Amino acid sequence: MDSHAKLYKNAGKEAESSRRRRTEQTVELRRQKRGQDLNKRRNIDINAEYESETTDNDKDKKFEPKMTIAEAKQLLLNNPDQATLRNVFEALRRMLSRTTNPPIDEVVNEGLVVALVQGLSVEDDQVQYEAAWALTNVVSGTQAHTVAAANAGATKAFIQRASNSNDALAEQCFWGLANIVGDSAVLRDHAIECGIIPLMMSFVERVHGLSISFARTLAWIASNLSRHKDPQISLDLVSQVLPAIKYLLMCKDETVRQDTCWALSYLTDCGDAQLHLIMKYPLLDEVRALLQTGSNNMMAPAVRVFGNFVSGNDKITQTIIDTGILGDELPQILNHASVSVVKEACWLLSNILAGTENQIKAVIDANVMPMVLQHLRHGDFKVQSEAAWAVGNLCHSGNAHQVYYLVELDFWECVVPVLNIRHVEFLQNVLHSCRAVLNAISVSHPERLEEHKQRFEELGGVDFVEDLQNHTDNRIYELSYDIISGFFQDEGDDDTDAQFAPMDPLESNFKF
Repeated sequence: MDSHAKLYKNAGKEAESSRRRRTEQTVELRRQKRGQDLNKRRNIDINAEYESETTDNDKDKKFEPKMTIAEAKQLLLNNPDQATLRNVFEALRRMLSRTTNPPIDEVVNEGLVVALVQGLSVEDDQVQYEAAWALTNVVSGTQAHTVAAANAGATKAFIQRASNSNDALAEQCFWGLANIVGDSAVLRDHAIECGIIPLMMSFVERVHGLSISFARTLAWIASNLSRHKDPQISLDLVSQVLPAIKYLLMCKDETVRQDTCWALSYLTDCGDAQLHLIMKYPLLDEVRALLQTGSNNMMAPAVRVFGNFVSGNDKITQTIIDTGILGDELPQILNHASVSVVKEACWLLSNILAGTENQIKAVIDANVMPMVLQHLRHGDFKVQSEAAWAVGNLCHSGNAHQVYYLVELDFWECVVPVLNIRHVEFLQNVLHSCRAVLNAISVSHPERLEEHKQRFEELGGVDFVEDLQNHTDNRIYELSYDIISGFFQDEGDDDTDAQFAPMDPLESNFKF
């Protein structure tokens, strides 16, 4: 074993095991602007609010006649004519479009979802549109509402109607489909079986001729198709979705590009086989362009995509390094005002720093480690935590000279003050880094070891670490003990018991 390997307790550990992948619980960038419930969206009709009021103003009268759910059901059961169908479906749509207390439960319980599905096939454009809008709002409700609509045939009806309609009606059908797909992996798979991906592609291929709102709906449905993890869509389906991602990333509208990049971030949160497949598509230039916008909303998913790629194996990681983003974009990203974006950037770097010595050299050469250390010292704790991982991975995977490089960046001044942060994983990373740096100094520059030990002690490091020997976490105790016993033990302390031999007072030569 080489001298560097001896410096680390876990030296036999594979580099890839230091790479950490996102879980659903840590996805915070998406959540800062959208809630989990925004997998679904309702189509709100502001004018429909007047139908729930009891005033006598002209606006109320304009939208009469009013209709109850029971009345609507009775009319639909009695062979209604075209005019009645229009009135009933408009009334249902208005009720389901209220911003407060839309009667989705009542519509479902009265069996009217089946009527709405049938309405999509009525030979009347207005009835079809009202039915599509009303159904969209039904499937924007709870999972039970969405499942009820899917069981009534809404998914297939939406797809059939969208493929044989004008763009306005097709867009409304896609909105409903996005709500169904966004509900769960089961309903996503159901929509895929009904043919949603070929339908989506037929519209995406002419996206530049569609309205902005339609393009945004297509990007949103691509995002919902990609987001579910239990299970993810198959590699074959990923290959079918990627051309749509490519088209949509090239749109000029920021919202379209943003939602599409989120879709790609979900697809790249995967194993190496899927990452290799995705890398075959020419997508990285479009994603990289989002890093250059300076917009938090645009940068957030783009940083996530690159971070997901470098959580793959060394070959995939090297492909990302070869794009040049380390030196060109990462410095600006690390200085961004958004805590979430900076946190993601530190996470991205931590995964690269878990790679080969040449990949660590690329990070060092990009001159971003000074910023990482400053974030470790002064950042929001979420940023500090990722910065601690970045430093810890460099200390674990780098050679002694690369680890010693940290000393030249005021390492102790940045690290010692954060030893008072009482978070177990964070402390483990920081203590591991302290021990690794002291070991690296003793190997590569032993003549400077006393100087750095003294600096560590002057900053209060020894006091912190001695106190941490009493920590309840065994790993923190072990690291603290290693640092004290290995570098700050007074000479002769280990031999105290052997040297202690009290003299018998009777043997003294003194007589008084």
